[in-house]
Amino acid sequence: KQWYQDRVSGIYDGLATGQNKAKFVLWNSHLTQKENLEALSPERYTIQFWGNLADKSFQEELGNILENRFEVIMSNYDDLYLDCGFGPWVGGAANNWCSPYKSWKTIFESDVIRNFLWKHHERKDWYINLILGGETAIWTEQTGSGDILQRVFPRTWAYAERLWTNPDSDVEMGELGSWEEAEVRLAHFASLMSKRGITSNTFKPQFCLQNTGACVLPRASTQRATTPLMTILSLLVFYAF
Repeated sequence: KQWYQDRVSGIYDGLATGQNKAKFVLWNSHLTQKENLEALSPERYTIQFWGNLADKSFQEELGNILENRFEVIMSNYDDLYLDCGFGPWVGGAANNWCSPYKSWKTIFESDVIRNFLWKHHERKDWYINLILGGETAIWTEQTGSGDILQRVFPRTWAYAERLWTNPDSDVEMGELGSWEEAEVRLAHFASLMSKRGITSNTFKPQFCLQNTGACVLPRASTQRATTPLMTILSLLVFYAF
C-alpha cells in the first residue's frame, strides 16, 4: 500500500508545477481504515467521506480520520446521495441499496457538526476546522440528460444553504434556520432559475407559492390540522357533489 501511494504521488509530483501543489482527494475505503491509514499523509490527502453516519463502524472510521488530522469533504450517503430511493438497475429488489429517497429537507438538515461531532466527540472544536465542506453525489447508472437537473435540484440548493450559512437546526417552526423558513426562499429561487432555463423538481403547488404559509402543517402534529388550503379543497369537494 505504501509503495503504491508513493508511486502515484511521485508521478504527480513529476507533472505538477508550482510550489502550491493540490492535494489528492481520496474516497474513504479500506485504505482509510485505522490499520491502513498510516500509509497516507494528511499533508497530501483529503478524504471524501461517503459512509453512513448512523452506522457505528462508519462513525468510528470518520472519527479516526479526523483524529489523524485529515481534512474531510462530506458526502455521507445516508443524507447526500441523490440517486437513492429508486428501483435498482440490477436484481429484482423493490428499492436500491441506499433507499430511502433523500428529500431536500433531509439534505437541508444534514449538519455534520451538530449531528455527528457534538454527539460523538464532545465538541472537539479542532475537528470542525478539518471539515472543508460537503458535496451531494449522484451516479449515472440511472440518470441521464433527460432527468439530471430534476434529480440534482432543488436538493443541492438546499445543501448549499446548509454549507453556506449553517443555520441553527434547533429553532422554532418558521424561524430563521428552520426548513419552513428556508422553503419559502428556495421555492422562489427555483422559480427564478426555471425562468433562466434551469429546471428542478417542483416544491409544491402553485397555490402554496402564491399564498405563503397556507400549506404548512404544525410540526409533529398528531391531530387533523386545518389550513387554508385544506379548507379550500374541502369546499371544492363539497360543491362538486
